[in-house]
Amino acid sequence: METSDFAHEMSLDSGQQVIEKLASTGGTCDTYRVRINGKWHFMKRPKAEMAFNPLLITAFEREFDIGYRLEHQSLVRYIDKRSDEQGVYILTEMVDGDNLDEFISKNPDFFKDKRNLKEFVTQMLDVLDYLHNNQVLHLDLTPSNIMITRVGHKVKLVDLGFAYSDCYQSIAAGMTREYAAPEQLDGGEVGPWTDIYSFGKVLLKLFNNGKSQDAVQSVPSYYRNFVKKCVERTPDQRFATVADAQHSLSRKQIIDKLIVRILISIVTLLILIIWGINYVGSIEDPQTANKNITKPHNSIDSIENMANHDSAQEKKMINDSESSNYQISPQNKQNQEANINSASSATEHKKATSDLQADKHQVFPQEQKAQISVDTKGVLSEKEQIKIITAPEALKSQLHAKSKTAFTTLEHKYVVIDDYKTRADLLIEIKNARLRILEFAKSQASDNRSKEEYYKAALDIVNEEYEHSNLPKKLKISE
Repeated sequence: METSDFAHEMSLDSGQQVIEKLASTGGTCDTYRVRINGKWHFMKRPKAEMAFNPLLITAFEREFDIGYRLEHQSLVRYIDKRSDEQGVYILTEMVDGDNLDEFISKNPDFFKDKRNLKEFVTQMLDVLDYLHNNQVLHLDLTPSNIMITRVGHKVKLVDLGFAYSDCYQSIAAGMTREYAAPEQLDGGEVGPWTDIYSFGKVLLKLFNNGKSQDAVQSVPSYYRNFVKKCVERTPDQRFATVADAQHSLSRKQIIDKLIVRILISIVTLLILIIWGINYVGSIEDPQTANKNITKPHNSIDSIENMANHDSAQEKKMINDSESSNYQISPQNKQNQEANINSASSATEHKKATSDLQADKHQVFPQEQKAQISVDTKGVLSEKEQIKIITAPEALKSQLHAKSKTAFTTLEHKYVVIDDYKTRADLLIEIKNARLRILEFAKSQASDNRSKEEYYKAALDIVNEEYEHSNLPKKLKISE
């Protein structure tokens, strides 16, 4: 602990020591933690033997003047510059945290998390871009000048002692040789590309867990080309500005996200195709379904065809009738069988068959009200057959309502469609809505023939409502 007149001047609590000397790593300055009005600050002043060196005093004044006019969340804030009998000193905010080297030593796996690494890179590029836009080059980017806060692990860039500004062009800048760009070492022209080189060297050390190595192969594949371009020895081969570096990473992120979305879309499409194949395979062939439905026996064509059958087939029809829900008196059965056997024309056959039907109605009139199954050999009228295979009006109304609701919802959701991804998402949602409505229609059917007719009716209604909607018509729905 050390105290000075500064402590007595600034402290509101003179009974406490308010200045703590910190471990100094620099060769020209001593650093302190200073408590002022209950708040801790960071103080830097020249070592005693250099306290009145004109060049160092000028460098201090330049650092404060550059830092005082800057304000950024990732840049340490300069508060005041003063002098006493011990010389000049600078006050900045106190950063509660560790420099990058110390932080990596305590948290060796922290930057293995992609989110933490991305946040660090993003914050560093952001603060460098801010400096460069204000005509300031840091020129001493090293792990010891990059602080990581204890709370939130945020970046704080410190020490503008070697910074370059257009206001102080005549003052030679210093450097840390391990991180200095070739043009700094050779006395060449410096620029944003110089800080970019130093940042690339910092990343190399970070990816090697604090060990100073130049092996780009140690960098994760996502950042490998980025770091490689940062540490090119020739300035022309590096990123010219921080904005170029940021754009490079943003473009890679966009491409990576696009690739992921394309892969997801392909997988989704394959799933839909496989589902569609299985779905189509599960639907019975309409021609096969038609064969399973008994043709109406009371039609003229049916009766004429039956007239050409041999007597054995005709007798079989009578026997089948016996096994049905209708009961025929033995006397009527014998007489009508004789009539059928003696019929010599289609007209006579039709009359005999009609008599058989009339007898059924007369003997058991209540049985006529019972539902007639497709497997029964009883006679169905044309009107009854149409009722079985045509979608009811109530179902059609439901299909219209469901289709209109689905497409209206998508209209509100996709107000602006200005890129490929949005159009692809919309098309998938339209397809899914269509499939849901068609599945609903089929679920209302009682047999395969009805399913086929309900499906066709639902498809027509879906396309009709789609045409009436405000959705893009280039996404035409087809069966």
